[in-house]
Amino acid sequence: MSARDIRQRYTDYFVKNGHVLQPSADIVPRNDATLLFSSAGMVPFKQYFLNPASAPHKMVTTVQKCVRAGGKHNDLDQVGYTPRHHTFFEMLGNFSFGAYSKREIIHMAWKFVRHELNMPEDRLRITVLETDDEAYGIWKNEVGVDPRRIVRCGPEDNFWSMGSEGPCGPSSEIFWDTRDARYAEGDDERWLEFWNLVFMQYHRGADGELRPLDTPCVDTGMGLERVASILQGKRNNFDTDEFQVIIRDIDARCSADRSSASVDNDKALACKRIIADHLRASAFLISEGVFPSNVGRGYVLRRIIRRAVRAGRLLEISDSVLSALYPSLELAMGAAYPELLERRQLVVSVLESEEKMFLRTLDKGLVLLEGIFASGNSKRLVSGADAFSLYDTHGFPLDLTEIIARDSGWTVDVEAFEQIQRQSRERNKASWKGRLTKQDSVASEIEATCLEWEEAGVCSQFSGCDIDPEAKPAAAACRIVAFKSLSNGDGLLVVDPCPFYAMSGGQEADTGVVAMRNSEGPHEFIVSDVVALPDGQATALRLAGISDKQHLFRSGQIAYATVDGARRLGSAVHHTATHLLNAALRKTVGASVMQAGSLVQAEGLRFDFTSSALTSEQLREIEGLVNEAALANTDITTAHMTLDQAKTQGAIALFSEKYDAASVRVVSMPGLSMELCGGTHLRSTRAVFPFHVTSEGSVGAGTRRIEAKAGIAASLWLQQQLEYGRAAAQTLGAAQIGGMEKKAQQLVDRNRALREEADRWLRAAAVNAEAVATHSTVLGERGAPATFHILAPLSEDNARLVAERACHLRDTEPGFVHVVIQGRAIAVGVDAERLPGEQAGALLRSVLQRLPGKGGGQASLAQGQLKTAVAELAQVAHL
Repeated sequence: MSARDIRQRYTDYFVKNGHVLQPSADIVPRNDATLLFSSAGMVPFKQYFLNPASAPHKMVTTVQKCVRAGGKHNDLDQVGYTPRHHTFFEMLGNFSFGAYSKREIIHMAWKFVRHELNMPEDRLRITVLETDDEAYGIWKNEVGVDPRRIVRCGPEDNFWSMGSEGPCGPSSEIFWDTRDARYAEGDDERWLEFWNLVFMQYHRGADGELRPLDTPCVDTGMGLERVASILQGKRNNFDTDEFQVIIRDIDARCSADRSSASVDNDKALACKRIIADHLRASAFLISEGVFPSNVGRGYVLRRIIRRAVRAGRLLEISDSVLSALYPSLELAMGAAYPELLERRQLVVSVLESEEKMFLRTLDKGLVLLEGIFASGNSKRLVSGADAFSLYDTHGFPLDLTEIIARDSGWTVDVEAFEQIQRQSRERNKASWKGRLTKQDSVASEIEATCLEWEEAGVCSQFSGCDIDPEAKPAAAACRIVAFKSLSNGDGLLVVDPCPFYAMSGGQEADTGVVAMRNSEGPHEFIVSDVVALPDGQATALRLAGISDKQHLFRSGQIAYATVDGARRLGSAVHHTATHLLNAALRKTVGASVMQAGSLVQAEGLRFDFTSSALTSEQLREIEGLVNEAALANTDITTAHMTLDQAKTQGAIALFSEKYDAASVRVVSMPGLSMELCGGTHLRSTRAVFPFHVTSEGSVGAGTRRIEAKAGIAASLWLQQQLEYGRAAAQTLGAAQIGGMEKKAQQLVDRNRALREEADRWLRAAAVNAEAVATHSTVLGERGAPATFHILAPLSEDNARLVAERACHLRDTEPGFVHVVIQGRAIAVGVDAERLPGEQAGALLRSVLQRLPGKGGGQASLAQGQLKTAVAELAQVAHL
């Protein structure tokens, strides 16, 4: 039975038994900060176990995408070396939130495995909690399982909980007898657990006490990959049908002649399994908006990709690995997960970018590690300092250093690495604390106040979207709802209705003034910032310099709020321009372009999106489309509707964001753009003109950034560029701006000629440079003949001259390793053909152990700088 058939049969069975089929939730839990990834099928339903009455459906079945790599659940290091561990896997599950309990799920589970999957009874075993007589009795007396096939286990095996607190309960697990001849019947390794039935009966309090739940629930999880291995007669999950589609593609890309391969067959098989597993995990994570980075989920993804790239290199696959294999993943899983097809361009571009970047890092790291391995360290131990340098300076993960070291018979001083890492973090933390100002302490005060108001149910209605940003701003009367004085003399105020927009959706907050009119006379206070309460039910205004006027802000009093019109108009122009830019990008590059972030300000906009680099022609086309849309003077409308209605009408939403399904706000520009958005916009597109892209570049693997200006801000920017152009023309001696190109080209040509002349001089000087002293010795583990050449000192060290001299000597006297030193500059030249096995970089590092300094390089040339200058032969003779 194929994996696809198993998915279908499972969900069909439980739908037939009254369950509602729910699509897989995102791998990234959107409402659970305690988890990096969804690591089990029950994760999306945690809140319903805590409060079953809130569940929209009492009986649910799913096929959940899961990732266990990083955080509390991490199987990354085991993947490829065991038959069952994966970073990405699928969990078949069915759940009851008060609809049924033990008896019903035990009967349903047994019928499914016996009649739907046709598993023979004599190869099945059941475990129950040793004190759970009820479950034991149901299996034995009602289902009719032979009591010799029911095993009572302790709570360490058959009691499940979410953590130290919360819903929990006994479980019953179903095992398969693999009949593996390597193990006796009583050996745990012979038995494969594939379905866990959890009976949520209790709530564990903070005191550790178990108390019965008012509404018992059921949570089950069946690993799809494990069931597939059973039904397909495989001992290893990686031998099942979907994995094999990918692995066959890997085989086709490996070197046909494995005789020269750097790894044995077992290692090669592990590498193929690592690649297949990591392709699945990285593709699904990227498709959900997780991108490689150095923190959090992005760092986990980066480790997964880099581990796969290294496995590909060991298999002698010289090109990109994961991006090239993506079609096989689509073939294997695209029917079950259409997002793999819909977001192909996004996933492939991110993988290509990250792989290419890491291949450069990998090559450099391998050279550095080879130098360490060639150092003659008798303990064969990579020091914590070296491991941290590889990690901190070169982006080489510690686990990858450990793997490569282990393959070479070395170990890594992990304890020293972690100590250095802690010290580095403490230094960074101390530096951060040193930059803290009084403003930061006030920020924590504001946060505490907003939380307090949220708990108290403080709310206000935002009226800012009703304001025409192109109209003259007017004071709006509003009622004071809440007020709090801050320790620095500022105040925090909630008014209803509130015309001020809080920072949200990438749009900056409004500023303006709040006026109070009473018997003391008019008072105006500057609104310096606007903060939304965590639940979004109110907006708090930060007023500057309240000082002794706190008594004016009594609950129920009337205040008059005026938004800064110029700032609001600038934000509206650039927010509307952002929507038009998004539409132009999708039209120019393709619908696979995904928004990855944005910033909307009065002065300009920033838009992050997933794509490869744009050409200058594409940028001009995008500018033209936005300007054309602006000049069309199209009316802009907003409407509130359900999320399903918005999607049906074709509205674009950020796939990494969560929306209220009952009501979303849709901003429409007919024929141009339709997006879900809560920001402020123009009434028509006219004021967006002119629109100009000011920069475009990379901000991460597969992510690009456009910065642009529109409307008045763009006009001012263009005027400034014109002034720059006039000043540059005058400096170049051109009569007009149009003549700058010719003048600039003349300067470029002259500069190129001077550089070529300087290079010729340098090469000639290198050939003719005489050493004031030379010393012959041997270097490296193989005892390669070497000559040190100390050049006459100059007014300043010339690293290029030293490198050129090393290259000249290497080419004219290839039978020696040549070490050239001038002052603090040092270079090593090696002819790899005449001296096989010698690496210039490794030899330089061995020299730097005796002559302190730093440097590195490739096989034939390495360069560095010494801590102190070398002027006499005695300083190198001891080497």
